[in-house]
Amino acid sequence: MTNSIDYLYEDEDILVCHKMAGMATEGARAGRMDLVSAARNYLARKDKMNTKGRQRNLPPYVATVNRLDQPVEGVIVLAKNKKAASDLAQQIKLHKTEKYYYALCLGIPTEEKGHLSDYLIRRADNGLADIYREDEKVETIGGDAKMAELEYEVIATKGETALLKIHLLTGRFHQIRIQLASRGYPILGDDKYGNEKSREYAEKAGIKNVCLVAYKYVFKHPSTKKKVEFEITPKNAAIGELLNCENT
Repeated sequence: MTNSIDYLYEDEDILVCHKMAGMATEGARAGRMDLVSAARNYLARKDKMNTKGRQRNLPPYVATVNRLDQPVEGVIVLAKNKKAASDLAQQIKLHKTEKYYYALCLGIPTEEKGHLSDYLIRRADNGLADIYREDEKVETIGGDAKMAELEYEVIATKGETALLKIHLLTGRFHQIRIQLASRGYPILGDDKYGNEKSREYAEKAGIKNVCLVAYKYVFKHPSTKKKVEFEITPKNAAIGELLNCENT
């Protein structure tokens, strides 16, 4: 279900959600619900119940702390007030948060563990990310090329596919998808950055969503300052299959 959300945790400052693949974080096109709008509706309904019919003049405050691409499943943290939003935004700016992903790729990396580092640009001509080449002059969205870094570990393989555990060190546009695809390991279900072989494989396997899941998010609570982490079990069936193999 593209409009489904699991609410993992809530207090006065934050609302932690499990966003399903296919749901936009915000700004969904007409006729479709996005996560931020759904969260506002959820909080408004709760407020109405708690106030026993007293009318609320303003909609609930909801601000995105981290975003995910529409076809990507995973943990999203929403701030419920401006102070929490500012605190969490500062943590992200200073690289104090930790983000972990599972990615199911076609192709098995030669190194079981590795560190990927590239300069990425977001092209103005098609809005997609690309690896930066110094001899190339292109119009970009959002300024100059930016450093993108991640660490990966191969945790399971099946046939031609590999399940990677990724620690994302920077949060660039489409970063994981382009960094893996550029090295010949496209993520299954990724029509934007996949190749003909990965698209054919995904179609035969019945994979409809990008096999990329933000499964864990770690940060300091904006009020208590204690380290908290939220982890999900992926709904993505193809990733779940390899996780089960890895755990047996």
